[in-house]
Amino acid sequence: MTTAARSSQSRDEIVRKLFDLFRHRGFEGAALSDISEATGLGRSSLYHHFPGGKDEMVSAVADFAHRQIETNILAPLAGEGDLADRVEAMLATTREMYDCGREPCLVASLMVSPGLAPDSAGKVQAILKDWIAALAAALEQAGIPAAEAKRRATAAIIDIQGALLVARASSDTGVFSDAMETARKDLLAPA
Repeated sequence: MTTAARSSQSRDEIVRKLFDLFRHRGFEGAALSDISEATGLGRSSLYHHFPGGKDEMVSAVADFAHRQIETNILAPLAGEGDLADRVEAMLATTREMYDCGREPCLVASLMVSPGLAPDSAGKVQAILKDWIAALAAALEQAGIPAAEAKRRATAAIIDIQGALLVARASSDTGVFSDAMETARKDLLAPA
């Protein structure tokens, strides 16, 4: 990539590249040299786009990830239609988002980083909190009592996130597929 092409990247394009980097390396594991390599930008260009440095980069990545979750998971869960269809859509998007258990979760990668700024940590935490809340709301709308809806929603996210870790650690994507099916059955069990 030429210097002119690199400098003409939009902040959104840079954030997408940073998303992949932080997703795979976490906060502490992504050195400035890694960030430069991933984005094709030098230190001065990076600080031009992110004057707050790495913390601002992570904050922008968390905002990007949250918007993706809102658009592709939370909005469909809040939509109209049968609960089973909305849950299936959520699970299909989740499979795609994590490449059937092959891709890491940004939240997990960042939350194990002790150097994450409190503002960024709060944004990252909000991703899963909002996912659980939207899932619980969809279950409640379908007639599941509030406490049970919250339990099921939380358990489903634990199943998904836990299986994602195990699938990647064991190189066995079947673990992820099985957990997705378990989550589906639990979420759609009769009230």
